[in-house]
Amino acid sequence: MTDKIDVGTTKEWDEAVAGSDGELFLSRRWINVLNEVFDLNIEAVVERDVDGRIVGALPFCCIDDVRGSRLAILPFSDFVSPVLTADANWDALIDPVLQISRPLVFQTTAGSPASCDERFVLDGESIRHSVTLDGDIDELMARFSQHHRRLVRKATRNGLKFRQAESIDELRAFYELHLGVRKHKYGMLAQPYRLFEALWEQFLTEDLGALVLGFDGSSVVGGCLLLEAGDTLYYKYAASHPDYRSMGVSHGAVVAAMEAGLSKGLAELDLGRSDLDQPGLVDFKRRFGAIAAGLQRFRSKDQLFREASEMDGLLTDITELMTQPTVPDHITEQAGDRLYRLFA
Repeated sequence: MTDKIDVGTTKEWDEAVAGSDGELFLSRRWINVLNEVFDLNIEAVVERDVDGRIVGALPFCCIDDVRGSRLAILPFSDFVSPVLTADANWDALIDPVLQISRPLVFQTTAGSPASCDERFVLDGESIRHSVTLDGDIDELMARFSQHHRRLVRKATRNGLKFRQAESIDELRAFYELHLGVRKHKYGMLAQPYRLFEALWEQFLTEDLGALVLGFDGSSVVGGCLLLEAGDTLYYKYAASHPDYRSMGVSHGAVVAAMEAGLSKGLAELDLGRSDLDQPGLVDFKRRFGAIAAGLQRFRSKDQLFREASEMDGLLTDITELMTQPTVPDHITEQAGDRLYRLFA
């Protein structure tokens, strides 16, 4: 039996998705943040057994904005794996979504049922990296490349200190670094600051994550935002000051993230998704002794796929304009706050 539910108000949801691959992105906490910050309404098709328990689940949302009508399976998430127990059926989950008759794109693990479904075509590939937390920090660091071990030592020699943020008041300094990386390094708009505030409230106030900060004296020069779900700590956002990247601030932050995971007895540190056209980022993660796994992006084939519109081109042009070095960062931030939702 299948039906549709409102994920945010279904209390049995977290139990149903517990232990799933990428559990963070399926969690009600993450989905509630997306709903709140981006004004989404994320539903799910669920399959139940004879006792009414959820045995299969696939979240999705309908989007209607200036870019057109479309479907998304958890936008702004690294990837989504459908919940499929031995008693669940992929077709029973995906059929009601496709019947909405809107173009659909989603990112999932390689080898998912979509890869064998003729109604979808492969639209791109990426990889995720993870580190198994199966030793003490010295044992984990022994698996680093020589280059990464050297930069960790360099951060120490240069007096950089790392600690977890003690209150939300310290979040803003990290966000400004994140804004700078997105704007000046990648030419992209940053996610709204209110996203980070919502993540703090949903996760960090419940001891389900941490904000690791790297300091040079009293100045924040790097760090990473960590979110916890199941037995995994997710290295979700990271940033560093450009003057300190060669001083090992990013490497020291990853070590601090590993220590945070070890202190809670977690099994894995997920270093996140990397596009294949980001070889520097891929290499950065690989050198921590991380294991790589494939991700695939699919789009619906039989539905009329949404072609790039005039608004898509305009959004690209606005992003390019708003990330110019001559544009004040606070203006770039405001542009991201107003426009980021359109990237769903």
